[in-house]
Amino acid sequence: MQNAVRHPDAHRLDLKNFINRPIPRLLRYELLLKQILAETPLHHDDRLAIPPVIELIKSLGKNTEPGLASSKQKVELWKFNEGLIFKSGEFVVSSQFACFWPAS
Repeated sequence: MQNAVRHPDAHRLDLKNFINRPIPRLLRYELLLKQILAETPLHHDDRLAIPPVIELIKSLGKNTEPGLASSKQKVELWKFNEGLIFKSGEFVVSSQFACFWPAS
């Protein structure tokens, strides 16, 4: 496990950061409830109880979209960053700081 945490792709994150988060499972519940609703007899009490739960799950899914998009952007940025190779004499200038990478 220590080797995995030290791997450059892991960005020093521990295992809990890579475990499947509850959000994907939550969205699968919506699909399952829709299938259950389709199989539920017309006069069963669950016909009234299931639709509000489906709507709640949809709402929770929509509320998590900004966080998921942000996480995906971070991963894309990390991948891009790993592919950068600076040549001797090249440097990066930022509005916050300037860095110079000497030749190795």
